Amino acid sequence: MVNVTLVKKRGVWSPLIDYSKLQKEVILALSHKPVALTGYEVHFIRTYFELTLENFGKQFGVTHVAVLTWEKMKNKPAKINLITELCLRLFILEKLGINNQIFRETFREFDFEAIAKENKMPSIKSRRPMTLMGSHIVKKLYART
Repeated sequence: MVNVTLVKKRGVWSPLIDYSKLQKEVILALSHKPVALTGYEVHFIRTYFELTLENFGKQFGVTHVAVLTWEKMKNKPAKINLITELCLRLFILEKLGINNQIFRETFREFDFEAIAKENKMPSIKSRRPMTLMGSHIVKKLYART
C-alpha cells in the first residue's frame, strides 16, 4: 500500500482502511478475474451479498448443495459450469449497479465459442480455467475509482 493514513489506537499504529470500500473493490475484481473462481471466492461473493446457500443457488438455477460443493473447494477452482460462472460474474456487476456500458463490454469480452467447446468436454478435470479477453475493461473500472 502506498500513501496510507496511519492511526494510533491503544498505542499501536495501524493503517486506516475503509473495509466497505475494500470489499467492494475485491468483489469487483472477482467479476473480472481472468481464471476460474475458487471456493473461497464464491463464499466471499455469497456472503458479500448476504445470501443463504439456497437463495444464492436459486440465482443460478442450482441447489444449495451445489453451492456448498463449490465453497468446499476452498482455495482450488470451484468447478462451476462455465455458463453459470459467467452468470455469477454478471450478477456481481448487476448487483453493484455498474454502468451499463461497462456491463455490456464485460459481457462481450467472454468468448462464447470457447465456452461452448469447453462445456462439451467429457471430463471436468480436462477443463482449462476460464479466461477473459479484454483486460482494458478492468483498467477502465479502476480508472474511475
